[in-house]
Amino acid sequence: MLKADLIIADKILTNGINLFRLSASERKKALKLLEQMQKELIANLAYKELSTYSKAKTKTLLTQSNAIISDYYNKIQSGLDETLSGLAQQQVDKIGQILTDIGLSPSLPTQNMIQSIVSDALITGSPLSDWWTKQSEGLQFNFASQVRQSITQGETITQAIKRIAPIMDVSKRNAFALVNTAVQQVANDARLAPFKQNDNVIKGVEQLSTLDSHTSDICMAYSGAQWDLEGEPLPGTTLPFNGGPPRHVNCRSVLVPITKTYKELGIDIEEPAPGQRASDEGPISATITFDEFLKHKTVDEQDAMLGKGRAQLFRDGKITLRDLLDQSGNPLTLKELQKL
Repeated sequence: MLKADLIIADKILTNGINLFRLSASERKKALKLLEQMQKELIANLAYKELSTYSKAKTKTLLTQSNAIISDYYNKIQSGLDETLSGLAQQQVDKIGQILTDIGLSPSLPTQNMIQSIVSDALITGSPLSDWWTKQSEGLQFNFASQVRQSITQGETITQAIKRIAPIMDVSKRNAFALVNTAVQQVANDARLAPFKQNDNVIKGVEQLSTLDSHTSDICMAYSGAQWDLEGEPLPGTTLPFNGGPPRHVNCRSVLVPITKTYKELGIDIEEPAPGQRASDEGPISATITFDEFLKHKTVDEQDAMLGKGRAQLFRDGKITLRDLLDQSGNPLTLKELQKL
């Protein structure tokens, strides 16, 4: 990596940790809605004793339940879409700021281009709206199956609620994974747009993967892979770009730009030594992981990114990288992110 690339990568990794905090904030909002939905479903189910439900009444109950589920998932999707629109703008502005900080005068995407980043976002090949529909319909099916079994077996309301609890837990986990992935998808797409817009100084992108015991095989293989701005592999890379990360649900990989060398820019200046990244504490490895990256930050920077309590646990070696990146105890709203 060139020095400029390393400075940019350092700033993008810092921003990436803040995005984990944003995901935590959005998961918290989704959880609140899902818990409200669960209470409403149970209240609707407990309106009468299950033994009194005829075939017609069961059908009516499930129709009402489907409407409740669909309504709440629409609320989750609507709230996340609003955040993602603001996130796309924030990420474009952030890249503009980073490029300006290294002495460039960047050209940035238009408002229409930024909005299309959200509307055109695909997660493993499917629109985000389709994923929410799939989750909503999946819960409707599973909820109906459990209710029918409960009625058929003459169970009590308490027994029926116990049946429902596990499928609600699954729906929460699925929603959390989709929120995480959507945030990463829009963020990576929003960063890629200004990279392409500034092809006079940026020639390609590189994938940086979070390397730990939970990193997927695919992201391990892709870590360090490079492509030009059209998605064609650069020398040393054979893997296809395929839209870039996220490459799977809950993917934590990011794209960083590859700037042109002085020679490629037509400037006769000696290039800096490769494989070094600039930081306040001195050069660090260009293949750094998030864990190593944080160790090179000051105590104040660690506290700001992780929260004082979690940062101290990190410094004491009492917190895993997976816990570190979850950020549930240190959420960040979009408005707070925009101020950083």
